[in-house]
Amino acid sequence: MSRPRKKNSITPSVATIRVTHKYRAYPTVLQEYTIENWLFILCSVYNHAIEERAEGYKNTGETISYSAQQNALPVLRKADPALRKVHSQVLQDCLQRVDKAYQKFFEDLKQKKAGAKIKVGYPRRKKLEKYRSLTYPQVWMKSKDRLTENIKIRSGEDRRSALVILPGIGGMNIRVHRAVDWRNAKTVTLKREASGAWYICVSVEKELVPTVSDNGKTTGVDVGLHKAVATSDGNFAEHPKFINKAERRLRKAQKVLSRREKGSANYQKQKGILARRHERVANRRRDFLHKLSLWLVLSYSYIAFEKLNIAAMVKNPHLAKAILDAGWGSLIRLTSYKSVMLRGNEVVRVNPAYTTQECSKCGARVPKTLTERIHKCPQCGLVLDRDTNAANVIEERAFGSSTVGRDLPEPTVLAVNACGDGTSAASASAVSLVVDPGSPDYNVASAFSRG
Repeated sequence: MSRPRKKNSITPSVATIRVTHKYRAYPTVLQEYTIENWLFILCSVYNHAIEERAEGYKNTGETISYSAQQNALPVLRKADPALRKVHSQVLQDCLQRVDKAYQKFFEDLKQKKAGAKIKVGYPRRKKLEKYRSLTYPQVWMKSKDRLTENIKIRSGEDRRSALVILPGIGGMNIRVHRAVDWRNAKTVTLKREASGAWYICVSVEKELVPTVSDNGKTTGVDVGLHKAVATSDGNFAEHPKFINKAERRLRKAQKVLSRREKGSANYQKQKGILARRHERVANRRRDFLHKLSLWLVLSYSYIAFEKLNIAAMVKNPHLAKAILDAGWGSLIRLTSYKSVMLRGNEVVRVNPAYTTQECSKCGARVPKTLTERIHKCPQCGLVLDRDTNAANVIEERAFGSSTVGRDLPEPTVLAVNACGDGTSAASASAVSLVVDPGSPDYNVASAFSRG
């Protein structure tokens, strides 16, 4: 088995990665009032900065820089008592968001002029309901605001809760589901989801030190709608189809919302109910993808995916909902960062052209319809599951070798709950997998529980 080129390997001694941990937060009523007030002020500052840049370009033909707007903040804070209520670093982050929006606009414009087929959108004002987060970008810089000196892990019965002191807001309870090195916290973001739940996102910079030994195994991974993933050695994960399972409840909640008077108290209440149901679906999907991506990284040292243009694929109205529910982009992103963190290897992306039609043994193109699930090559006689064949083609393009022609043991089914409706948090596991019995002996279910 040949390994991928050295350029796909990262040197862990010098490389670092930024990891963000997300914790459920429980602000008091007074704290929630303060945060909502801050978000109102920040949204106003954001919209004012957008308008100021637009007016400046209209009058002078030049764009106002971030530095110019940042330097004006002290004067504005002296003139406006409302701005003095918000932490200065949080205000600066608001202006950085405006600057990032303009930088992306200019970059997209440059690419479009170069011939790229992309949609360019000019930065726009934000509605208050869409401005739902605030960030402390440099809270570790000042000793009086040092986040690491104000972390208090509770003792006693509830050992999973902690008290975080946020400058200007005060002590806030969070649910600690995994350990984090608070001393190396870089940024802290307080975010409100559409359902009304609050979360604290702590960004930490870590050195890349691989913790999983190299088993030398390579694989191509074919993502799809019939199967969530199929690997080149015959393993696959069934698609849980979370949106289909929840569709009846979502439709009912949406129907009730449509009959409420817009803006009324009952409308806002029902809107929250609908948002919570959507959040449950998203959480189940995210949990499944985390566990599936971890299984891939623990099973294979070198992984390859297709370089799919998902934005173009979802324009198909017949497949858009299924593609978005599959979460292909999220799976590739999660697998990529876990492969870098645990193994020190980058995930390889290959050209997706004709991976389904090409024969993985002889290279002949065998056209298929979407209903044909078996690859039958008239040239060499290869008969293989179409998704497994595509995964072998992906592996061949990435690493120059595939599993075709090897003597592989017959796969066996590992029945694992897919965390659908009606399952408890304690009993829910990752996916229903077909596991290669010749793979290294480890407990897949326990590995999933660490994801």
